[in-house]
Amino acid sequence: MQRSMHLMRSGRMNDTGWSACQGKLYRADHLLIILWLVLVMVTSYGCQSLPKPETKTVSYAHDPLPERKLAVIAADFLNGTPSGTSGFLSLLRNDEAMRWRLLLADLAEETLDMQYFIWKGDLAGDLLMDRVLRAADRGVRVRLLVDDIHLLGEDRGVAGLSQHPQIEVRLFNPAKGRSGSSVLYGIEFLGNVKELNHRMHNKLIVADNRFSIVGGRNIGNEYFGLNPKQNFVDFDVLALGPIAQEVSMSFDLFWNDQWSYPGETLQQNFKGQDLLSEVREVVRQHLADNQELLVAFQQQPQDWNAYLEKLSRDMILGRARVTYDHPLVGEDILPEQLAQTLDVLTINAEKEILVSTPYFIPDDVFYKFAPELISKGVRAVILTNSLGSTNHPIVHSGYKKHRKRVIKMGVELYEMRHDAPMREDFDTPPVESKAFGLHAKLVVIDRKTTFVSTLNWDPRSTYLNTELGLIIESPALAEAVAADIEAALQPENSWRVKLDDQDQLIWVSGETVVRKEPARTFGQRFQSGFFGLFNLDNQL
Repeated sequence: MQRSMHLMRSGRMNDTGWSACQGKLYRADHLLIILWLVLVMVTSYGCQSLPKPETKTVSYAHDPLPERKLAVIAADFLNGTPSGTSGFLSLLRNDEAMRWRLLLADLAEETLDMQYFIWKGDLAGDLLMDRVLRAADRGVRVRLLVDDIHLLGEDRGVAGLSQHPQIEVRLFNPAKGRSGSSVLYGIEFLGNVKELNHRMHNKLIVADNRFSIVGGRNIGNEYFGLNPKQNFVDFDVLALGPIAQEVSMSFDLFWNDQWSYPGETLQQNFKGQDLLSEVREVVRQHLADNQELLVAFQQQPQDWNAYLEKLSRDMILGRARVTYDHPLVGEDILPEQLAQTLDVLTINAEKEILVSTPYFIPDDVFYKFAPELISKGVRAVILTNSLGSTNHPIVHSGYKKHRKRVIKMGVELYEMRHDAPMREDFDTPPVESKAFGLHAKLVVIDRKTTFVSTLNWDPRSTYLNTELGLIIESPALAEAVAADIEAALQPENSWRVKLDDQDQLIWVSGETVVRKEPARTFGQRFQSGFFGLFNLDNQL
């Protein structure tokens, strides 16, 4: 079925914001720049462009009426706790992560704010979008901010949502050409690398300024166990109370920033068309046609009391703060505030640092401070993707060059197995995926502090993208998250990467020792080898 409302077309750019096509554009010489100028003149004729906004409304999060359900629940759950205390719940399972998003959309009564790098128009995306539309129909003010890199060619959907009186959509750092052509976007990218290379990688949802979800998940099938090709183990945290208001402040900063483009302006390209009805029908029909794949989720708003009762039992108390990069796109100041905060946290570790990162390309800061920590007796563990489990071999091509040096420093290096049996816990029935991958972005320090974020340990996340994270001080939460990481490190789930007596890499899983890098396909090996010929680290 032709889909007119996709909130992302898959395959244009990975979760780090990088594509092979753009990597080549970085190495363009003056001849290619001349070619770009010619092509722009030839191809821009007749293509839709980004209309100039006439107005842009400034808006902010606000406290709900005290009798609103989520406000009452947050107050009751935190009653009697010290000032500044918030409540937290780990969202490790993919199906549970979706249910809590549906819960927030169903129970919101005043405001629903969402900020994502990717929002796909697949089953997961439309399941949540259906609830967002229902919330708006109830009178909830909805603000949706999505990075534009995955919205190219989807202007009808953006304009359609913007026709709802309760929904505002904004695109972060949009391209001027709106044809949806990857070729045309590549040409525009070449002529405006400095600006368009900066992407918004933040991921959050806040309901009624009292409940929030922050973590690594984009909105798409593979993040919620619904992709038959490959699903991820990922991690979010449900955070309620004062910390939700801090998350809202970070959202407001981006929402009102100059680089957030008002989606309603795109309606100028579709004058006189009822696009909202089109959006509703596409979402409705898509869900109706795939009910058998969504049996784990009730497609109608439901009674969430059992979940709220479970939250009252399982919630962990702690204190937290939000850290995030500022949207400094196009300026000379790099968006590295979050990475610098993480540096301070890790440098002060006394016993242990556990890291989960899907993409790992260490920089000079890592090589400076990691040996110092290890020399003091700090255990340093890093879990990342193997070639077999990664969804982006181009990023793996940069990581693999660092493995020997990292291991020789004394870091315990693990790589996720694509055939890990724990995959069964992250597929949402009836889906049974063919492969498994890591997408969780976590750091646990001394089993006391948990850093839940959107940050990959690579140069792109550090210096180019904007990122968001929570620093949570709670030994109980840290112990629970550490146990989840340790479970992923078990031999059946991950390879321990070591060096043999000949200084060659080996992959160890229990009694099994492999000397050839584990991969699923020849294509993975080819891509990793090919892109490894180039020095692309600072763009990965």
